Amino acid sequence: MIKKRSIKVSLHEKLSLGTGALSMFFGYAAVGILAYPVYNILLGVDAAWIGIALMVPRLWDSITDPIMGKISDNFRSKWGRRRPFIVAGAILMGLFFALIWQVPESWSEVSKLAFFIVFQLLYFTCYTIFSVPLTGLSYEMTPDYHERTQVMSFMAFFHKIGELLGGWMLPTATAIGIAMVAGATDLNMTGVHAVTWGIGIVILAGLGVVPGLFVKERVVVPTEDSTKKTVKLVDSIKSAFSNKAFNILVLVIIFNTISGVIAAGIDQYVLIYFMNGGNLGDGLVQKGILTSGYAVMGFVSIPIINWLAKKFDKKGGLYFVYGLMAIGGVAKWFIFQPGHTIHNIDLGFTSLALDPIILIDALLCGPMWVAVKILLASMMADICDDDELKNRQRREGVFGAVFSWLEKMVVSVAFLGTGLALTASGFSPELGGDQAQNTFTSMRLFLAGAPTITAVMAIITVYYYPIDETRANLTRQLLEKRKNHEIR
Repeated sequence: MIKKRSIKVSLHEKLSLGTGALSMFFGYAAVGILAYPVYNILLGVDAAWIGIALMVPRLWDSITDPIMGKISDNFRSKWGRRRPFIVAGAILMGLFFALIWQVPESWSEVSKLAFFIVFQLLYFTCYTIFSVPLTGLSYEMTPDYHERTQVMSFMAFFHKIGELLGGWMLPTATAIGIAMVAGATDLNMTGVHAVTWGIGIVILAGLGVVPGLFVKERVVVPTEDSTKKTVKLVDSIKSAFSNKAFNILVLVIIFNTISGVIAAGIDQYVLIYFMNGGNLGDGLVQKGILTSGYAVMGFVSIPIINWLAKKFDKKGGLYFVYGLMAIGGVAKWFIFQPGHTIHNIDLGFTSLALDPIILIDALLCGPMWVAVKILLASMMADICDDDELKNRQRREGVFGAVFSWLEKMVVSVAFLGTGLALTASGFSPELGGDQAQNTFTSMRLFLAGAPTITAVMAIITVYYYPIDETRANLTRQLLEKRKNHEIR
């Protein structure tokens, strides 16, 4: 018997989806967070080459992500379309994540780089198996315009938990490494190995299987065409890029991701070498505090973003957070300055001179990240309805895969930009805090300029987004009317 999807999503399912979002955050972000400190600072691989290495898997993702979306959209089993892949992918990505960081320190730079690329390819294939079905599952949980925002809010909440924990991976690795290695005073590979195995087993594999085990897949009422033919990959991709609303979201995520990744990549170098004179321990802990500030601000922003979306529609919420981000980008030039410390905090392995002014950065730029996770994902679910009305097929998997790949590709380009920016600025790890003044100036210009410019571009782009609550509700009414007619 064909059933309609329920509008409300139960609390335990929202929590389970959120747990999956926590794994998805670490599944993607952890590699980027660890790559430069581990492979550049500890293992001596050139920063520009690391940027290229981070970009290589995105070329592979351009094949695997859409294929996985097609497979997930068409797969049928007694466990559903998405859930078997979520469980299998979580377990596999937990294993391969830990293996990325097991490179022998005695190898040459070329060998280390090759190792990094090969194990990234294996790992991100497993991540695709996990994340693409999970993304599709989140899109199809409810047909309600505002309930979608609620579902994405739960996922954003757990994403912020991931951000809060992720910012402390390197300080934790530093503390463990010092405790385990006699005479060690700073970050070392022993600590990195301990932390990455813990993340792989507990967060990626252990928590990643939760949505696959406890989230109920909704039964989608088949349309006349969708009962007769499968979702075709090429047609779906063409359809995605022929959708005006989808293309606008693509541009928004491009602007958003470039600014965020470049800023997040450069700021840790500014913290370590400009603000702390090359002291790795102090700089990484300050980075952890800053990231925690972003996470806390994200938690605070979730109900605000929901209120803005209901009061001023989803576009209005994006206008607000990107406006704050533009102000925050300019403020970075003045915030990231040495000399504002007020007291020391003894953390055992380092005595931190805390600079509370850097937390203003989180206040201004933090809301944007949670808004993107909530509103853009909710808008993608609306777009899937729009696509079904036009093409008579539910293609959350392919749409989510294409969007996910584009997001990851932009992240990789931005990581490459970070590496090239560091190289162009003349940065050298061997110089420590004795970098040339021009080097610091260049790094700070990238740090402040990237978010300011891209936030303004995002605001202009969002203006042309065509789907509001009225149009989305009309689309749902037309879909339900058509489905009821087909059932009879």
